Amino acid sequence: MCNARLQGHGNAPSMQEHGCFPSIRGHRSATSVRGHRRHDVGPRRGGDHAPSKQGHDCFSSMKGHGSAASLFDKHRLFEVSRIAGRQDIRRLGGSWAVGVFLFFSWICVSHARVWIPEKSEDSLQKIAAQVSDGDVIEIPSGRWFGPIHLKRRVTMRGRGGVIDGRGKGKVLIVEAPQTILEGLIVQGSGSDLGGPDSCIYLAKTAVRSIVRKNTMRDCAFGLWLHETDDVQILDNYVYGREQVKEADRGNGIHLFDGSRLLIRGNRVLHARDGIYVSAVEDSVIMENHLSHQRYGVHYMYSYRNRLIRNKSHHNLTGLALMQSHHLHIEENDVQHNERHGILFRDAQYCTIRKNILHHNGEGMFFFSSNDNIIEDNSIQKNQIGARIWAGTIRNRVRNNAFIHNNQQIFFVGASDLDWGTKGDQGNYWSDYIGWDQDKDGIGDRPYRLDSFSSRLLYQYPPSVMLMRSPSLELLTHLEQRLPVLRVPTVIDHRPLMSWRAK
Repeated sequence: MCNARLQGHGNAPSMQEHGCFPSIRGHRSATSVRGHRRHDVGPRRGGDHAPSKQGHDCFSSMKGHGSAASLFDKHRLFEVSRIAGRQDIRRLGGSWAVGVFLFFSWICVSHARVWIPEKSEDSLQKIAAQVSDGDVIEIPSGRWFGPIHLKRRVTMRGRGGVIDGRGKGKVLIVEAPQTILEGLIVQGSGSDLGGPDSCIYLAKTAVRSIVRKNTMRDCAFGLWLHETDDVQILDNYVYGREQVKEADRGNGIHLFDGSRLLIRGNRVLHARDGIYVSAVEDSVIMENHLSHQRYGVHYMYSYRNRLIRNKSHHNLTGLALMQSHHLHIEENDVQHNERHGILFRDAQYCTIRKNILHHNGEGMFFFSSNDNIIEDNSIQKNQIGARIWAGTIRNRVRNNAFIHNNQQIFFVGASDLDWGTKGDQGNYWSDYIGWDQDKDGIGDRPYRLDSFSSRLLYQYPPSVMLMRSPSLELLTHLEQRLPVLRVPTVIDHRPLMSWRAK
């Protein structure tokens, strides 16, 4: 037998969060149902059981309308009869009073019932099977075992307890729409990546659900969202299996085939990928902190997404944009990643602006990515500022700052790649050797990435002392007179003499 208690008070989910009216249910006197005590929460007519002091007497508290009894007796508009433990409300007359009564009834019923499991191994599982739409489940201190299936629209709140999957399958499965999970600690899924075993699994029917301020740890996947829309994942902490090799881990937050999602304020560590985004449209990922995994954020086959003000540090790659288009990547802080800050592979029509790309193996890596806008980014102190490869053309690269990278650009192509054309500004290069005689802020000659001066500074950093010296100027002029020695490179036709992000 499962022991639990059901309280007749507690905070109900707000209507703003659920977006709909709760169902109006009848109330019974306290009875024992399979070990659960159910306490009355609503108002009673004069001859019925009196309201519990824990309940909320909505009608008597409404100024100017009198008590609940006066509404019944004075207007004689409703007859209430008990049928199978429920109240059947029948209209007898007076349409305006019907509206008043239903409005006050809605206020009363919005104070949902609160279920609290007690000491029994399967107590929480049985509660999950018995709740009604709009109810609240609170998880007190202790260890409660999964798997838990939520098939009703409820709020589940943590009060210090841990929901443990004991190393098997999915721990918490949400199938109902508009479900709220908050303040939970969920741990111990199975290890089957194809399952997918996860701490929290949001099924296709869990539309408009909210997952916030939860801790997910020691699971194959932290949270898996499967083919659902309009979900918010807010301020969660996901800690992967650090002791497992990277290839055998799941992702911290895995988004598959969703739309209009909001992923904000989460912290993910030691997963395979921090946030994995596959076939997701019209969604926002913002203000998350991602570290110590393969990719901080990994996009695949996704369109019209915004990635804003995230921090991605100490990963293999900070942000990976693959086979996706119309992504807006702005104001992200991407530092100390082993290989790449931002990786583009077959990415098109994306806007990359105002990002900080410092202290990475490569600030940016372009592979077969065309028709993108890259502007106002700070690309500093990387081993290579940008690696450009495999037919990457038609990108507008302007007003970026390439500062003190060991090698500013590594380029492989069949012909020169021209920046600063068609009226665009160029970029700022910390190793540019040139003059601005007309004082328009634009260097008087192009910046070539294969120039003698660039190679000299890369191979012998102390030669920076020779910048703008007559001897180096002479060598640069001689190089321009011997084009036979040149190889295809990047040419910035309007290099900036100074830089400030717009």
